[in-house]
Amino acid sequence: MSVFDFLFKYKPVVYEKGHLAFQLLASPWLYIPFLLAAIAGAWYAYRTVNREKWSAGMVALRAATFAILLFIFLRPVLNISTVLPQDSYLAVVIDNSESMTIREDGKESRAEQLQKQFEATTFFKRLNDKFRVRTYRFDKEAERIDDPGRLTFAGKRTKLESATDLLTQELSSVPLSGVVLITDGVDNASQQWTESLAKLETRKIPFYTVGVGSDRIAQDAEIVKISAPRDMLKESTAVVDVSLRSRGFAGRKAILQVRENDTLLKTEEVTLPADGEITEKTIDLPTKNEGSRLFSFSIQAQGDRIEQNNTLDSLIRINNDHPQILYIEGEPRWEFKFLRRAMQDDPNIKLITLLRSSQNKFYRQGIDNEQMLAEGFPKKRDELFGYKGLIFGSIESTFFSQDQLNMVVDFVSSRGGGFMMLGGRNSFAGGRYQNSPIADILPVVMTADDRVPVIDKLKMLITDYGKSHPLMKLTPDATANQKMWNDLPPLSDFNKTLEAKAGSIVLAKGQAESRNNGDPVLLAYQRYGRGRSMAFTSGSSWRWQMEMDHEDQTYELFWKQILRWLVSSSPDPVMLTTDKDTYLPGEAVNLLAEVSDKAFSRMNNAKVTGKITDPSGNTETIQFDWTGTSEGQYQTQLSAGVAGIYELQVEATQGTQSLGIHRTSFQVKDRPVEFYNASLDARLLENIASQTGGRYYPLSKLGDVPEDAQYVEGQSSFVEQKELWDVPILFILLCLTLSGEWFWRKKKSLA
Repeated sequence: MSVFDFLFKYKPVVYEKGHLAFQLLASPWLYIPFLLAAIAGAWYAYRTVNREKWSAGMVALRAATFAILLFIFLRPVLNISTVLPQDSYLAVVIDNSESMTIREDGKESRAEQLQKQFEATTFFKRLNDKFRVRTYRFDKEAERIDDPGRLTFAGKRTKLESATDLLTQELSSVPLSGVVLITDGVDNASQQWTESLAKLETRKIPFYTVGVGSDRIAQDAEIVKISAPRDMLKESTAVVDVSLRSRGFAGRKAILQVRENDTLLKTEEVTLPADGEITEKTIDLPTKNEGSRLFSFSIQAQGDRIEQNNTLDSLIRINNDHPQILYIEGEPRWEFKFLRRAMQDDPNIKLITLLRSSQNKFYRQGIDNEQMLAEGFPKKRDELFGYKGLIFGSIESTFFSQDQLNMVVDFVSSRGGGFMMLGGRNSFAGGRYQNSPIADILPVVMTADDRVPVIDKLKMLITDYGKSHPLMKLTPDATANQKMWNDLPPLSDFNKTLEAKAGSIVLAKGQAESRNNGDPVLLAYQRYGRGRSMAFTSGSSWRWQMEMDHEDQTYELFWKQILRWLVSSSPDPVMLTTDKDTYLPGEAVNLLAEVSDKAFSRMNNAKVTGKITDPSGNTETIQFDWTGTSEGQYQTQLSAGVAGIYELQVEATQGTQSLGIHRTSFQVKDRPVEFYNASLDARLLENIASQTGGRYYPLSKLGDVPEDAQYVEGQSSFVEQKELWDVPILFILLCLTLSGEWFWRKKKSLA
């Protein structure tokens, strides 16, 4: 028995749900005149006493004594609605998912603690004395069970709405007095939980929620999320962000490992964050092997209580494509020559160059046929949009028509292409781009005052952000990487710009030999619409090749990384995506195809057909339907089958013409999602109880539920009177007021 129960005779729930009344009064409000009379009587009793010997405190104590006596003599009661025994139903809904097997203290699992409480409190026997009890278990699905011994705690997901939906279905026509929901509060599968709960709320059915487990697991490190590109170009570097969360390990070191097909690729040391916080670790992964590659990331911290949440996978599709980049120069120069040479041995990037040799004459290299770029820079969208990247060298803006300049802007914003401008005497403000549409997509601000390139020696200094960016990593070792940049020969010129735009990323600045030129922006980029743009304001990076050892590959590596990154996110006319890369068996796989023509105008009248190949090599054809709401978007859904990697191919056609083919993949794996973010979600359970008029209990108070649940209003309830005149606290207060007044009077020589 608690102290409250001893002092007030009944449990708190009785006072919460009961209504005060007096057996000798028609209304409890009539007690107020009696209270005023008690105060007046106390004052009257002291009015003849010498004013110097009594005080208001004595009057208050006597008034309190009179008030308590009146309260007792008027026979106070609490009227509370109580269920008639065996006349209504009570549902007991128990979490049957794997998270209930977690051993937070390293000894007993949550399920074992629950079973002990069931036995210690004779929980079901006491409920059966009052109600017709219906017991259910739930994980991803819910079902009725006759015996709590049928709980397996093996469910792969927790879906609260499955339980409420089943209760609505099975108990809609019976008098349901309440629902006892026993869970750790982790809900990772519900989609319409609020709507499902509302159906029971309208019947005013209270939920008595019982939280199992702790909201502060003593020691747990987990990988929360893997952010990785879904598609990468072969021989590129995938930048993967690993999000980590921990409890009880703040400031301690842990080991992060990366594997591919059980082969260890990388090991990194990480510092774990403060309790509940999330930190990120960036991992650079070389993508050498073509096809769907499965990378596994795992964290190892000594003393970790939940090892099941230490690993997450990421599926990256490595494509052996040959994206085309169009590079246009207005004059022959060293940068053009060396950049072409650097990309000659790249097996994936196809650099097509257009060099103006004289007025209206061009030297074309890398073309597929004689008609390609025969008239110079493209004048039609479908011709320009066939490229994924575009580089402007030293060529003035007046060379292009207004339509062509606007088309370049659309190339970036709508088509999603990559654009780059190189420094030179006819670049940036020198090419009068500050007043052209190109100014909008560049990551730097230009002014007409800086039309002439600055001739000055300057070192390329990597910014703090640039030091961690994969574009600026010439070698994986950070110290060696910085030394390689420091050892590079200085550049000899740059186009001066005012500043980088808000939202752009500056990767490198220059340190000029003449300090009058400040620290100009050398390399910066920004997102623009669906695409990205970059500015390299110098035209003399070729000096790195000329002045370094002939075997040094720094220049080649730098430009290969830049050009690969420039086109890495450029979409194709037909794109296929899944809503995630890993699914549980039986889970719904949502497929979305985006279809455009060669000019990247969305197509709503295409025929979209997919082929899915399962891990055993069996192929099935599926059809996509236009969403009806989004331009050029087609969707379908399928159910994840057996574990393994599934290959997908989609083709869109219009009549006999193919608009394009795209491939992607996804993984089906029975991963332990129940062990991620596995702390008790007490707040959710408290909200459910409060919202429905019930009450929340920690597991240690499970024994209070059978008694508390009987106090509920309903068709199967009657009003029970709980007498209050003999509540111990009243007699204690009466003794305190009487003795207090007596001692005070004694002190004043009035006793």
